[in-house]
Amino acid sequence: MRSVNNIAKYLVLTSILITCILSGGCKKFVNVSPPFNQLPSKVVFTNDATASATVNGIYSEMINNSSQFTSGFTTLYSGLAADELYYYSSSTRDEFLNNQITLVNHSNLTSWFWSPAYKYIYTANLCIEELNKSVNVSASLKNTLTGECKFLRAFCYFHLVNLFGDVPLEITSNYQINATLPRTPVATVYQQIIADLKDAQNLLSNTYPTSERVRVNKLAAASLLARVYLYNKEWVNAESQATSVIGSGIYSLEANLNNVFLKASNEAIWQLRTISSSINTVEGNLILPASSTSTPTFLLTNTLLNAFEAGDQRKIAWVTSRIFPFPTGTSLYYPYKYKIYGNNAPLTEYYVVLRLAEQYLIRAEARAQQNNIVGSQADLNIIRNRSGLGNTFASTQTALLSAIEQERRVELFAEWGNRWYDLKRTNRADAILGALKPITWQSTDTLFPIPQDQIDLNQALLQNPGY
Repeated sequence: MRSVNNIAKYLVLTSILITCILSGGCKKFVNVSPPFNQLPSKVVFTNDATASATVNGIYSEMINNSSQFTSGFTTLYSGLAADELYYYSSSTRDEFLNNQITLVNHSNLTSWFWSPAYKYIYTANLCIEELNKSVNVSASLKNTLTGECKFLRAFCYFHLVNLFGDVPLEITSNYQINATLPRTPVATVYQQIIADLKDAQNLLSNTYPTSERVRVNKLAAASLLARVYLYNKEWVNAESQATSVIGSGIYSLEANLNNVFLKASNEAIWQLRTISSSINTVEGNLILPASSTSTPTFLLTNTLLNAFEAGDQRKIAWVTSRIFPFPTGTSLYYPYKYKIYGNNAPLTEYYVVLRLAEQYLIRAEARAQQNNIVGSQADLNIIRNRSGLGNTFASTQTALLSAIEQERRVELFAEWGNRWYDLKRTNRADAILGALKPITWQSTDTLFPIPQDQIDLNQALLQNPGY
């Protein structure tokens, strides 16, 4: 919920610090219980250790809750809404599959998407403000942490606008103002996203703050900025940002597709690392069957399975099947990018948020839009060849854009809502989903409804058309 008071400020930051302690990220903790009318961040930012702990805690919170947009639900529920996934057993999830979301799921939209996004935005806002005022945090660390917070705020807003459209733009921790903000046009939110990512680039370095890629650096900001520019049809800028990542020399495509989603993947630009002792990734735990007799969950649609070309190694490495009911049932196919279910298995997989392959596809599309046919083909072929496929036959702008759409579909399937977002940004949702779901699909289904409980809290919020 977005209407928070000083008690909520205390609880948000306290929960993040507790998460940090559980993860071993806190080297030092100030055991102070401030009065409810005192801003607790004055305690949090007394030194480098507590400032770092709070920002580290945002990352931990993003992956430790198993039911939210940052730990798998963007993949799963956007996959249902698009043409990637279906759920084996009939349930209220079918409202996402049929693009007919009713009040039954509004509380889920709040708890899975809206509330966690605004919680991280609020905390990032508070951290930015307190870092700016602090005289006890070193200048270099202040820059790094501020850059990370601006990135995280931009990341949350990116997903909010792609899921809901216009959303309230909160850039301060003033809960009284935030509680009554109307929805801000998508274009204005994108302006803030771009400004935040540019600031993050200026404040961060190419060096990661940790030995692993579980916090963001300058190139993570460039990666997300390349995507944002692509979505906004700023082709020159999209190409430039993607080139800065590709040419950095820090990342390389994994030749073995089975290594792409491992914690040591050199393709990964930003990953989230669980602190759970029982699972590797929430997404893997939700998709993979616990046993040969357990009920299946999220499965791949036939349209996606049929989209792979013959010989595409991604279908071999990233798709698997099981027979259900075992042993005489039907073969059911599901995503296999993450291969560890859980059961206290060793931690070998991190949750990949940004990776290099997408940057090649971003640059291929940006180049095609600028009629750089040869350059676009080169980038597209790098991804195709890595997957065991030959060079593209596409040789015109129109053919290349179609080929890139196809390549994005099979490279980025079941991954952070890419297919759902692509269908909407390219105005292809009506053509594709209207044909697949002729009875239930309507053009207004490209956006989720604003959760009714949020409208009840803030009368300035207006509902999306069609709901």
